[in-house]
Amino acid sequence: MANLSELKNQIASVKDIGKITGAMELVATAKLKRISKRVGDIHAYMDEIYNVFDYIVSHSEESIYLKKADTQINKTLWVIITSNLGLCGGYNANVFKAIKGKIGINDEVVAIGNKAVSYCNSNKLNIRRAVVDVDVNYTSDSANNLASDLLSWYSQGEIDAINVVYTKFINNVTFEPHIINLFPIIKNEEKSEKHEDILLEPDAETVLATGVALYLNTIIFGTILESQLSEQASRRTAMEAATKNGKELSESLSIAYNRKRQENITQEISEIVGGANAQSDN
Repeated sequence: MANLSELKNQIASVKDIGKITGAMELVATAKLKRISKRVGDIHAYMDEIYNVFDYIVSHSEESIYLKKADTQINKTLWVIITSNLGLCGGYNANVFKAIKGKIGINDEVVAIGNKAVSYCNSNKLNIRRAVVDVDVNYTSDSANNLASDLLSWYSQGEIDAINVVYTKFINNVTFEPHIINLFPIIKNEEKSEKHEDILLEPDAETVLATGVALYLNTIIFGTILESQLSEQASRRTAMEAATKNGKELSESLSIAYNRKRQENITQEISEIVGGANAQSDN
């Protein structure tokens, strides 16, 4: 068993770490509230964009954005959304697990977050662009700039497909990695009647070509914001668990410290009594 000095140092170290994890939990909670409000504000808008675009696609016949029977996918661009920082539980590990073995030798990556950049470098994946200026304040303008480049690369035939890997927020303790096959779009043959009152002029294909940029921007902005929400929720949960475990460890060490201290006191008393008895015998 460790001596009193070692136990005392361990208790102090655990308490210091507990202060750090407690502070990080508070910061993550504040960021979670902020990003949660942003996601809540745009969810209805995003859902409507998805529904309308799905209606447009279902009425389109010919477009470079639609997947055809003879479409060949030789190079896929993967947009991988992770965090810049660690200490967020299995948030990043789950994303990497979802894409393991799926990225081909000719594929390229838009790595969003320092963790995605590190993962790509470690696994020798081709990084087309690294984006690390992403946090809870990420703007629609920034998403629009990225979406514009993605659309340009796809339209010019530099890539054959685009997949987005992000973390879907279920609730404050549940988040799941998801892969969206963005382009080419797989057409839903069952035409929706939800927006039958919409007139597509001059035709669905033209509306699709002009509206695809808005759709792509919405996807990129929405998935990044939702990933940010999942990241902060995951970090808050991880720091909460770390703080709780730290308190339990501190209590356990304190019990061990007091027990050791009591043993030392008992031993000292025994030695004093033993010495006194020895003198009285003389």
